Amino acid sequence: MTITDSTSVARFLLGPDTDAEESVANVDVFVDLSDGSSWALTIFTVDEVRRLLAKWKETGEVANGSYFRAVDQLIVPEPGVAAMTAAIRELVRSGEVASVCVRSRAPG
Repeated sequence: MTITDSTSVARFLLGPDTDAEESVANVDVFVDLSDGSSWALTIFTVDEVRRLLAKWKETGEVANGSYFRAVDQLIVPEPGVAAMTAAIRELVRSGEVASVCVRSRAPG
């Protein structure tokens, strides 16, 4: 799914198992800026982080679910592409996209 606005294009990599854009809780996104740069991040909801920690506690992964970390993560309070797009817009507006995301293509 692609969301385009005046300052960026956000490409949400929704998988075939995603129920609906309103309920997505864990998704990889590429953000393309007007300067030609592209940035990658993964967006989680708070509840998705809780779910993963509980799962890992049961499976023994990630030190029995004792922590959650990701280099390019952004955590939002609610699911859905609309909430995630609002967060991306703020990252672009504030210039924080470079500190939260990982560069996937340089400008030019």
